[in-house]
Amino acid sequence: MKTTEIRNWAVVAAALEAKGATNSQMYRRAKALADGLSDPMPTSFPAAPFSISAA
Repeated sequence: MKTTEIRNWAVVAAALEAKGATNSQMYRRAKALADGLSDPMPTSFPAAPFSISAA
């Protein structure tokens, strides 16, 4: 079962795909998080390695 956060990122990724905006950093981030991978965008908070929402 997917968490709410993962489902939300999947919605963002799908919306960006529908618009053809797959070359953006936000798409890469949304896609990675929707697939359960770590957050590819750096954060300034070291305790948040997987998701900015953990900060």
